[in-house]
Amino acid sequence: MALPSVATLFVNTIDRRIEEVIKVDQNDETVLADEFGEYIVTASIKAQMVEMLGAYDQVRNRATEGVGVWVSGFFGSGKSSFAKLVGLAMANRSVGGIPASKLLAKAADDPKVAVLLKQITEHRPTDAVIFDVSTDRFVKAGDEPLTRIVYRLFLTHLGYARDLDLAELEIALEGEGRLASFEAEYFKIYNKDWNRNKSLPAFAINQASAVMNQLEPETFPSKDSWMRGAQNRADISAGLLAERCKLLMDRRRPGQNLVFVVDQVGQYVARDLKKMLDLQGIVKGLGQVGRGRFWIVVTSQEKLNELVAGLDDKRSELHRLMDRFPVQVHLEPADISEVTS
Repeated sequence: MALPSVATLFVNTIDRRIEEVIKVDQNDETVLADEFGEYIVTASIKAQMVEMLGAYDQVRNRATEGVGVWVSGFFGSGKSSFAKLVGLAMANRSVGGIPASKLLAKAADDPKVAVLLKQITEHRPTDAVIFDVSTDRFVKAGDEPLTRIVYRLFLTHLGYARDLDLAELEIALEGEGRLASFEAEYFKIYNKDWNRNKSLPAFAINQASAVMNQLEPETFPSKDSWMRGAQNRADISAGLLAERCKLLMDRRRPGQNLVFVVDQVGQYVARDLKKMLDLQGIVKGLGQVGRGRFWIVVTSQEKLNELVAGLDDKRSELHRLMDRFPVQVHLEPADISEVTS
């Protein structure tokens, strides 16, 4: 009599592919469905999930400037999974036709999590910008300010050009109600769709300049007038980032809140005072302008207090950064043991 295969003892097929490392910018719906299906929510993770979702949900009744969530844990602790899947659930993104909030509620198997996600999706509709600051293709250099990186990803998420000068042109034209005219003139001249070709700044900047010459010859008398006057002048500060979040969300995502999920921030700022202050400025600006409408969730191998303590005599300059992250999630090594067992 043949013995049953060991494989029949397991709920899932044992030869299925399991991603070794969770990539927050992986958007393939099949992969996302697997990630939700494989996600193990320990008692500790569940409690911290309730705390984070509860803090986000209660803004409905009380505005706040404390809009930062710091998710820490050793390599392999699951901090990227936590931040990514909670972010997708808050945005209620469709995964294989199923709302992400329902997938996370099923994985958590907890009535508190289910209720909070239901309240968020019904009363706090949210959009999410999720990326890994250490690997994203839009990050030009390791010393690039975090403010510019976040802004550039925000722009592309909403459908604007990734080049800041081109995006500034689109924002200005859109505000004047002339963006459609610009796109029509671009098609007339180049027989191409602007939105499909603007991702190549080397060509798009010159072409946009020629279009502006046709639209406003009195302002831009030659084909390179706009290019010479605008290129590399677009700048972004933490305060302007927050103001643009409000302006552009009202334009392209009216009625929605916004959450940034930025993986590996701790590694990126890496005890660099300038970058830490830049992060502080971002959270401060989002809190002051949005009053709870705009949130930022970041991940780090180190706890926030440990990262700040590593700056020694500069600690006092970052004292307020601690207050900007009222929700601090730390995934313990015990969680790893429980998940693997």
